[in-house]
Amino acid sequence: MNCQSVKMKTGWLLLGVTMVLSACNTKSKTEQMCAVVEQVRAKYKAYEDISQDDQIFEAYDFFLKQKDYGNAAPAALYSGCVRQAKKEYESAMNCYKEADKFGRLVGDSVSAAFAQYYIGDLLNNSGHETEAIINYKAAAELWGDSLSRKAKCLNAVAMMHIVNDDYDSAFVYLKQALNLSQTAEDKVTEASVWNNYSVAYQLLDEYDEAKSCLRKTLPLVDQKRRPIALLNLAKVHLALDERDSLEYYKTQMLNAIEEVECRPETMAAVYGFLIKDALAVGDYESAYQFEKQHEQVALDILGDQTQSSVLEIQKKYDFEAQANRHNRQMLSRQRLIIVLTIVLIVALIVVTMLILNALKKKRIEAEINANLLELKKRNAQQQQAQTEMQAQYNVLQQQSEQQLQQQNALREQTDSKLKDEYLQKCHIIRCFEVLSRDRSNPMAFKDLEKSLFEGEDHWAGFETAFEGVHPGFIASVREQYPDLSEMEFRYCLLSHFKLSRQEYADVLGCSVYNVDKIRASLNAKMKENE
Repeated sequence: MNCQSVKMKTGWLLLGVTMVLSACNTKSKTEQMCAVVEQVRAKYKAYEDISQDDQIFEAYDFFLKQKDYGNAAPAALYSGCVRQAKKEYESAMNCYKEADKFGRLVGDSVSAAFAQYYIGDLLNNSGHETEAIINYKAAAELWGDSLSRKAKCLNAVAMMHIVNDDYDSAFVYLKQALNLSQTAEDKVTEASVWNNYSVAYQLLDEYDEAKSCLRKTLPLVDQKRRPIALLNLAKVHLALDERDSLEYYKTQMLNAIEEVECRPETMAAVYGFLIKDALAVGDYESAYQFEKQHEQVALDILGDQTQSSVLEIQKKYDFEAQANRHNRQMLSRQRLIIVLTIVLIVALIVVTMLILNALKKKRIEAEINANLLELKKRNAQQQQAQTEMQAQYNVLQQQSEQQLQQQNALREQTDSKLKDEYLQKCHIIRCFEVLSRDRSNPMAFKDLEKSLFEGEDHWAGFETAFEGVHPGFIASVREQYPDLSEMEFRYCLLSHFKLSRQEYADVLGCSVYNVDKIRASLNAKMKENE
């Protein structure tokens, strides 16, 4: 075995080891990034703070570069959740849209449904309730057989209709959400649906209905949400001026607040209610104290928002400074590229002009030669066309003379035929006129029979001639006796003439016995219609 063969085998072995190590590293990295996504998912579902979990962005970029769209969908979804926790709402919206796109691409309807729902929340928070409805409905469709999730989406749709004062639509979606949540035994969503029912009824000034809905909410809420449910009930009793029930639910609410840690927004709503309650009974001192506490909570909320705004401004400034440095570097490169581009364009223009001039000369020469050749062809074609036209003229003249002779012969035949038909019609009418004066004239009927009953359509000619002498009679008979058979109708017309039974039979083409049957049937029908 020579050295060259050994080197080749060694090279292939090293390449194989490198590929195996690379695959192992990629697999290890994928598992690591999946763990990051799962960690953020768990914290988000437990309502923990995820605003500092920036590793999710690295996981999303990794899956995107690997074109692993199945893992990229949830990574994009929870990247949006982290962006939203940081109050970077525009970036969060983009992440949710990417999660929806990748989820639909790989058939991950769960990630797509969550993404649509979170997009609806962002639109709702920014005051675009009508657009949010579209996303909530899309999320409901994506959940498929998940009744609990679908109920939550439809409940959100109903809430948007309430905000838009479209109460009819709101009640439709609330009913659907209630049925789904009860079927799924989802008490949290059912409680939220009953609460939204109460909000709609309060806005419609139907406080008794609102009170009934809120009482159905109380057994369903957990300890954390119980203060809000009691606060809403107390507000309804305050609006109805029911002091006993108001004091009862107010006491329950204050006790529930002491047992849990409420959000500042909830405490602000509580103090706002206590201010209205104190003013309603004239306790201005308590109202003043509650107002001071309300202002303090409002200032705390405003302080958090201001701090978040400062952080956002600082991040924006840092990003802009970095962008300016990058832009300066790019500007110097662009200047060099522009100079080289201008030189190249000038050279191309010069070469193009020289080529165009050469092509123009060749084109002019080719056009002149082509025009001369075309002129010769046209002269030859014109002479040939004149010869052919003269020959065609002679042929057409002969054909015209033959057609004229044929038309004259045809016109003479037509005039003769029309004349015969006209004379025959005049003869038929004269026969009818004679028979109308003397219906027993056998010669007149014989002439009429001879003139009419020769072709297959003799009865049509008979009716036409009859109508000329007795206008309106045929229409009157058909209108008065619509159920007459064709033989009965013909017998009725022939009855205008004094014919023998045998003559009837001859004209109708039947036996004398059938003539009697036709006459009897005709008389019976005429009596029925009288």
